[in-house]
Amino acid sequence: MRINASLLDLGMCVSSTADLVSPLLVDHHRRTAYLASRIGRAMGLDEVSLGRAVLAASLHDVGALSLGERLDTLDFDTRSVEHAEPGYALLKEFEPFAEIAPIVRYHHVEWQGGLGAEHLGTPVPVESNVVYLADRIAVLMDPTREPAHQTREISSAILESADKRFNPETVLGFVKAAREAPFWSGLAAEGHALEPFAELGLRVCRPVEVDLSSFSKMLAHIVDFRSRYTAAHSTGVAASADVLARVLGMTVRDVDSIRVAGHLHDLGKLAVPEALIEKPSRLDHDESLVMMSHAYHTGRVLGAISELAQVADWASHHHERIDGSGYPDHLEGRDLALGARVVAVSDIFTALSEDRSYRPALGRGRVLRSLKHMAKVRYVDGRVVEALSDCSEQVHAAREAAQERAREHRNQLVNA
Repeated sequence: MRINASLLDLGMCVSSTADLVSPLLVDHHRRTAYLASRIGRAMGLDEVSLGRAVLAASLHDVGALSLGERLDTLDFDTRSVEHAEPGYALLKEFEPFAEIAPIVRYHHVEWQGGLGAEHLGTPVPVESNVVYLADRIAVLMDPTREPAHQTREISSAILESADKRFNPETVLGFVKAAREAPFWSGLAAEGHALEPFAELGLRVCRPVEVDLSSFSKMLAHIVDFRSRYTAAHSTGVAASADVLARVLGMTVRDVDSIRVAGHLHDLGKLAVPEALIEKPSRLDHDESLVMMSHAYHTGRVLGAISELAQVADWASHHHERIDGSGYPDHLEGRDLALGARVVAVSDIFTALSEDRSYRPALGRGRVLRSLKHMAKVRYVDGRVVEALSDCSEQVHAAREAAQERAREHRNQLVNA
């Protein structure tokens, strides 16, 4: 399935997902992209290089796939750079991001008087230097204070590290950009107002045709990486939903959309603490409310891209129930699209078929009996459950094969 969207919009979608892991990280990637755009322009980077720097900045920490790693990156003096390699591995798989993958790979290489112009014999792109400086400025920002009131201390910290940690050319670009009032006022803005990126006129800001299936797989890997119990869950849901949609006679385009929705249905779980996801016992009331919030976050992140409206609908409503008692919007059956119903059944089928922290995987017969009971009490769509029952062997085989491939991919990322 192909859609038209700007690479920067897709990058911001990925970074919004990655930044869900902690309130401390809200807008970190976007701030870094804003800073990279200002520094790069002040340096006189050409359109192609500036676009690469901004896009890479919007994705630079995507390889930090645990809360601990992400919080480590907020320390200005951190030497925690392990996330750069998994980030490179993730990004190079999605063809439109492949050209900025090396920039992310080297975005923590220190300048060291010029020695950092290469890393293990490979030239470090100047865009990596820009992203590194922008990232470190972003972590120096105190969100509780006005940016303009922090200019002196931030500038002092950066200048002290010039030629040691940072390429002097990028530091000069920062000094030049920082003299302009919009530099600091832009950092004070919230959310999308941080920078009118479209006004940059860069290639990465213009709509291009992209393969949505490939993009959704990359996002699913980010989500599933967090826990060994959910290491291939999204992939399993996507594979199950694909088979079910075909059996139900959905159009080719809708089958493509539902596979993408399956990959992306749990994006919002990045906002759920890992301790809850791996809790070995039943969640209490407050913990359940936190867990339930993931459906809302899934819709919010995907809804930011208009071309994903249908996918966002199906993905974010996979916990709605036919009787109206589900979440996040308490929709009743007549308001639930078939796609959302298929994702819901596929999610339950996959989840019950997997080992979880609080129970082992259930056999296929027991899983089907559970789903039939849910259909009887109007939790899920009986027609979809009946279709699953008729092709359960086919769904089971597709799910297992897809999840095995996903686990192998996860192991590759862990060892990157």
